[in-house]
Amino acid sequence: KNSPCPESASRRPSSATRMNALPHWKRTTAIFGGRFDPPHLGHRQAALGLLHSPGVKNVLVLPTGIPPHKKIFLSSKDRAELCRLNFSFPTPSLSKKIQIDFQELERADRLPEIPSYSFDTLRALQRTKEHLAFVLGSDQLSDLPQWYGFPEILDLCHWIILARKPDGIEKAKKTLKKWQAQDLLHEVAPYYWRNRRSAKTCFYLTSTQATQCSSTEIRNFLSQHGSPPPHTLLPEVDTYLKNHELYSSMSS
Repeated sequence: KNSPCPESASRRPSSATRMNALPHWKRTTAIFGGRFDPPHLGHRQAALGLLHSPGVKNVLVLPTGIPPHKKIFLSSKDRAELCRLNFSFPTPSLSKKIQIDFQELERADRLPEIPSYSFDTLRALQRTKEHLAFVLGSDQLSDLPQWYGFPEILDLCHWIILARKPDGIEKAKKTLKKWQAQDLLHEVAPYYWRNRRSAKTCFYLTSTQATQCSSTEIRNFLSQHGSPPPHTLLPEVDTYLKNHELYSSMSS
């Protein structure tokens, strides 16, 4: 359905509630998670873009330890080093704003039998950070109901949806409006949907200029050709992969 679901006057959010649902981006830490197997220029550009739209205070790159439904091809050690290379920046100001958190990789090494759930990670981060937003690609958004802890996970932080051109915005809107029809969300401003379970969190939809490439495509290309597709990897990342002969005989 494209129209908001009907509400009684008693359930219609007040203007004050709508404003309270909108994040204070300059105070917010964006959690940019992923397998980063391998990390590529699209990841780097997306992280940089978050500092401008929506304009977060800083970005915390969070490599996933053991994703419950996806395969990992590299060791934690290799992924950690590749993330250090990919998210290294020449200026101290950017290095301060975009940092890497290895807590999930460290936990995976200690407890290899336990999957990494974003629900648990967000609850742990809440102990030290007051304003959080979790970053999702528009293609991941429709899978969110399958995540551990859904829908309670929606209450833990704000959500930033990064949509790639040309049709990422429309695809994401379709999912968000579906959830609105299910009474999970309510649109409160252009590109903002308030979480009905907790008026303190919301979804924000924005476009990204990040390069359209995927780790899966890069792994397959490296396995077949011995080099990555053009303009997909930082030279330092490419050199590390070649020196350690990673993905040379893998397929995904």
